[in-house]
Amino acid sequence: MNPTLPLHGNFTDTSMEMEQTKSLLPSTNTNGCHTHKSTNDRNNGNSSFCTSVFNLSNNVAGVGLLTLAAGKAAGGTGWVPSIAICCSLAYASSHTFILIGKACEITGEKTFKGLWSQAFGDRTAYVVDTIVCVQCFLGGTIYIGLLGDIFLALLKGASFGVDIGIDMLPPGVVSRQGVILLITSSILFPLNLIKNLSSLGFTSILGLCAVLYTTSFIVLRALDGSYSTDGKFVADGAIDTPSFDSSTMWNLDVKSLILMSNLGVAFIAHYNAPTYYRELRKASPQTFPRMVRTSYAILFAIYVITMCAGYMTFGDTAQCNILLNYHPHDMLAFLGRWATACSTLFGFPLVFNGAREGFKNAAMALDQPSVSDPKNHVKLVVVMLSCACMLAILVDDIKVIVGYSGAVLGSLLVYICPPILYANILKRYFGPESLEYKRGRRNLILVPFGTSIAVVGVIVNYRQNYGLDSSSSVEGG
Repeated sequence: MNPTLPLHGNFTDTSMEMEQTKSLLPSTNTNGCHTHKSTNDRNNGNSSFCTSVFNLSNNVAGVGLLTLAAGKAAGGTGWVPSIAICCSLAYASSHTFILIGKACEITGEKTFKGLWSQAFGDRTAYVVDTIVCVQCFLGGTIYIGLLGDIFLALLKGASFGVDIGIDMLPPGVVSRQGVILLITSSILFPLNLIKNLSSLGFTSILGLCAVLYTTSFIVLRALDGSYSTDGKFVADGAIDTPSFDSSTMWNLDVKSLILMSNLGVAFIAHYNAPTYYRELRKASPQTFPRMVRTSYAILFAIYVITMCAGYMTFGDTAQCNILLNYHPHDMLAFLGRWATACSTLFGFPLVFNGAREGFKNAAMALDQPSVSDPKNHVKLVVVMLSCACMLAILVDDIKVIVGYSGAVLGSLLVYICPPILYANILKRYFGPESLEYKRGRRNLILVPFGTSIAVVGVIVNYRQNYGLDSSSSVEGG
């Protein structure tokens, strides 16, 4: 089975569609459909093209890139299919991101929730709030698990061979659970009490620096031979010896959906698409698609380089957090863990704020306004953070959450919701018999594609996590 085939040859040219749609926006209602808001004064954002590319690339790139080598290893996916899958999903993700921008162009809406209300009505607005809440909550849980893994590795490798008394600490402290509880209570909890998150804006630069440094040192270690069978970091037996028994050039099977699920997390930022459209200076049918495609091309390059370099170094032993594979006394890896840890620590409130606001908005839509009462802010932070912390402890391997959230929520937010939302808006604004709607509904081909990825991805991840045998490959290497 080649899951990437439906992504080619079925999309109309997005820039052309945006231009045609914009030129056909009527000022009055001539067919019983919704009237359109003026397009003249909508696109007054202050973000330049280059700034928007930087912000979008930085927003999407994150901890997801650390999981890709493991996704390739777990599925036994060959080199060529792995790169092809990454390329195809980058293109599909950018396309659906652009569809949301086109919907903003038509409706004049500035939020994902506003677009949802235009497409499905105000009475279902709680649905999109719930989806965003769950996605951000699970993203925050992944962050907590990642922090537990990284700080535990930092603690064990901090001495660089010198006895500094770590062995004298209680076993509960020098454990993943102990580290998670300590970090959550002492750092994450105070950070999440902050209501004005503008002071954490510096994390954008910090995150970019962490991504670039991590990618650079992963590539360097893949090329310098220090993790080869007789390399200096493998000889002492402190880490698993890299294995390449499953390495092939062309192998592709159902288990490749594990890599696709990981990419579902790595490419997602679609609920922020209206923000990027609104903030882009002089957004037009040409500039917004070009900005999005440029950003996703950069992401594709970073992801492919990191995935290939990580697998070249560790092969089938690659862990879901690739930083855990490196030797505790590898200084470059030590600095990479610190960079990623700091970026994740200060980026966590921004992610978890999305979960908290989504929960409050959904509760408000369901006639539970007390949840949004400022008096309950601390209680809400305590409850949600405790739940995320417990989930991160109970699920001791972040690949489980990454796999399931990528398969289900990644497919829902990236491949299923945007085409349906866009088609419904076209239908309501132009009518079911209009050329715009007939052209736009071609994008609905992504819905069965996304549904298939979600269903089969959950099954494959379940079988992988419980050690069950999966189906045979299409072609061996």
